[in-house]
Amino acid sequence: MADRDYYAILGVPREADKEEVKKAYRRLAIQHHPDKNPDDPSAEDKFKAVAEAYDVLSDPEKRQIYDRFGAAGLKGRGYDFSAEDIFSQFMSMFGGGFEDLFGGGMGAHGRRRPGKGRDQQVEVTLTLEEAATGIEREVTLRRDEACATCTGSGAAAGTGPERCPACHGHGRIAHSQGLFTITTTCPQCRGAGRVIKERCTACSGTGRTSTERKIKVRIPAGVDAGNTLRVGGAGGAGDAGAPAGDLYVVVDVREDPRFRREGDDLVHELALSIPDAVLGKKIVVDGILGSVKVEIPKGSQPGDAIRVAGEGMPRLGTRSRGDLWVRVDIEVPRDPPKAIRKLYEQIREMEAD
Repeated sequence: MADRDYYAILGVPREADKEEVKKAYRRLAIQHHPDKNPDDPSAEDKFKAVAEAYDVLSDPEKRQIYDRFGAAGLKGRGYDFSAEDIFSQFMSMFGGGFEDLFGGGMGAHGRRRPGKGRDQQVEVTLTLEEAATGIEREVTLRRDEACATCTGSGAAAGTGPERCPACHGHGRIAHSQGLFTITTTCPQCRGAGRVIKERCTACSGTGRTSTERKIKVRIPAGVDAGNTLRVGGAGGAGDAGAPAGDLYVVVDVREDPRFRREGDDLVHELALSIPDAVLGKKIVVDGILGSVKVEIPKGSQPGDAIRVAGEGMPRLGTRSRGDLWVRVDIEVPRDPPKAIRKLYEQIREMEAD
């Protein structure tokens, strides 16, 4: 062990308290971790030096000896910092956040965390009325569930998962490479830290079986085609101790012959006779949620749009609604009766005068 300056290695003053030492170690350990620097051969030595410095300065007794006698004083008292200590120390501090740092899906002490269940997706098709009122729809899906025979453990009846003999339950195996030790996921337990010697015959040791289920899904008023609803925990079962996946319900809405939907508004095409367009009229049309009174103004022109506030689609997640727009289309008779034709001829003569 070289007589190195641990304070300089961590970049802290000699009067630094334990919290300052810890913060410096956390920052430098992440910065110099070999997994973060695969192309830097010096990263291993830097990482080891940072870990050794933290081990000494975070321990009051070791720090007191070091301050009085230096690294030689520690060595004379039998202090030896091994590569295995580095791994244990790093995992102890970063255990819960190890997955976020290096994306390995690892939990505390290097073991693989139980995996969340698989998310699943189904599609439902609604009429426009169902989209306007909201509806409870039953969907059928096949999903993984915890095996009823082994209750999800994957082990045969009367047995259970045992500590992995290869990694002794750590989920990781250390491989010495010179001064440094590289740790990898245990190939025997795949990081779980446990192995199953006698597998459940019902699920072949997976702890899950595929089952067809019917699930009721509440679809709120105002949904539109392409909206996706999430039903938490209704997807496939996870590993033992892990949550189930989620179910995503993708909505489709059929076209309606009476309305054209434009966001939360509805457009209704109204065929209007020439006299009604000229004279105006109060009429009743079918709205999406019931009959709606509409007042046609005098002198309405083809393409005019009459707004009826609050008679459109419900706005998703609110109590308000869009508007209904009644678009005027003038209906011209192709072959009117003689009496009506006579009246039109009279009108034309009067307009010509």
